[in-house]
Amino acid sequence: MNDKQTMINRKILFLINPVAGKGEAMALITRIREEFDEIPHEILISKEEGQISSLVKNEMERGYTDVIAVGGDGTLAEVINGVAERRISVGIIPTGSGNDFLKTLNLSENIKESMDRIKMGITDQLYLPKVNDHYFINVLGWGVDSEIIKEKNKNIIRDGKLNYLYSTLKMLMVYRPKEVKLTIDDREVLRTTYITAIANGKYVGNGMKICPDASPYKKEFQICTVSKMSRLKLLWNFRKIFKGTHGSVPEIEFFQGKDIRVEFQKGTVIQEDGNLLTVKELRIKKESTINFLR
Repeated sequence: MNDKQTMINRKILFLINPVAGKGEAMALITRIREEFDEIPHEILISKEEGQISSLVKNEMERGYTDVIAVGGDGTLAEVINGVAERRISVGIIPTGSGNDFLKTLNLSENIKESMDRIKMGITDQLYLPKVNDHYFINVLGWGVDSEIIKEKNKNIIRDGKLNYLYSTLKMLMVYRPKEVKLTIDDREVLRTTYITAIANGKYVGNGMKICPDASPYKKEFQICTVSKMSRLKLLWNFRKIFKGTHGSVPEIEFFQGKDIRVEFQKGTVIQEDGNLLTVKELRIKKESTINFLR
């Protein structure tokens, strides 16, 4: 797509999460207006948690060709839920604390490079995971994973990597593993786990390579379970997750599957792309695709 076509044929909606990156997204408003002054665009700012999807849906009759999340993976997931099943391109200007989905795609997290990518207008078609009645984009998980997110959100540490590291070490010391039943296609898996991750992308928690073979270009999910082991062994081996070399640990298993069912014994807190919710059952499939600006 050449520059002339980009300016004439596109209309971009930017959705800003004001709390992403502890306020970094809001600081980009003037820069967005300057960088995209030759492309028709609008900027909307969410006013409360969970509002972005409805804001996007309300704007879909105004002829936008692209919708851009200005935030992290959670903001991107909310945008996707607003445009899902429409032929609209989606992108991200990363200001979150993790930005793990871009790591899977080997894309720069630099703000200027992200804006340049969006202006180019080149897209890839990616599989879009659906859980129950809505979509996510990167990783769905529970156990230590979701407790780390809760702890991270309470902390005042501004550095994303340091915040994740502190929260991770703290939760590893106090979390008690829980029993879960997974049905992966037709295979039933019963485990007592510290972590279970169902992944469309490789990374979670600001660079932990939890599912090294996961890919949004594949229809299959990669699933990782970290089963009960001594706390000392868990702490010792947790560093391997950052490198993606944890498959050598006997208590850590990987599975592949297209149709995943999850049953908990009671309501359990899970995280989807950094967003938290409480559930008792899950049904997870990749039923559709999305055009992602890259």
